[in-house]
This record gives sequence, structure tokens and C-alpha cells, in this order.
Amino acid sequence: MEKILLVGKTSVSAESVVYMKADSNYSDVYLEDGQILTLSKTLKELESMFEPYGFFRTHKSFLINPKHVVSSSVYEPKPNVRLSNNHCVDISRRRKNDFLQVRRKIKAGQI
Repeated sequence: MEKILLVGKTSVSAESVVYMKADSNYSDVYLEDGQILTLSKTLKELESMFEPYGFFRTHKSFLINPKHVVSSSVYEPKPNVRLSNNHCVDISRRRKNDFLQVRRKIKAGQI
């Protein structure tokens, strides 16, 4: 299991990350053990680091690990995804069709 260096000596495995949330020039990384890491990196920087591991940007403020998706609703007025840590993350209308493709891969076991 390969670890990704986030900052300083702090590194995590991609599988342990449930999702990431943007907060201006900071990002919160939510891990499956309940730990939350606050980093002085933008979500765009984290997206480039985690994209090879299948992470998906559902919204300008959220980057999720599709392996932790429990359920999803793509219907209006508020499309969202429920993750393994019981948090709900919004899906933007512009990214909804891309998420549907990711969801098909999840159901097919390709992710």
C-alpha cells in the first residue's frame, strides 16, 4: 500500500482517505478512522496528487474517493453522495454526468 506525502512527515494511503473538502487556501482531509487533517494546500493541488488513485471532484469544494461511496442521488434539487463515514457530499450539476460514469464503474466493480 503506497503512501502519499501530504505535508512535512505526514503521509497517508489513498485508500484511507474518504474525501477532501476545500476551505479557501486550506483543505480538510477526512480519513476513514475519523481523523481530519487540515492542510495548507488547495483542493486543486490535492486533486493532481490523488487523481491517479481514482479520486473524483464532485463539486468545486469536494474531492471524493469512489471506493467509499455507499449511495448516491443524482436527482434535483440537490444531487449528493453518501460516503462510508456517513457524510453527504454535493454533486454539482456540471459534474453530474461524469459522476454517473464513475457510479457505473463502481457498480461494475471496476473501482
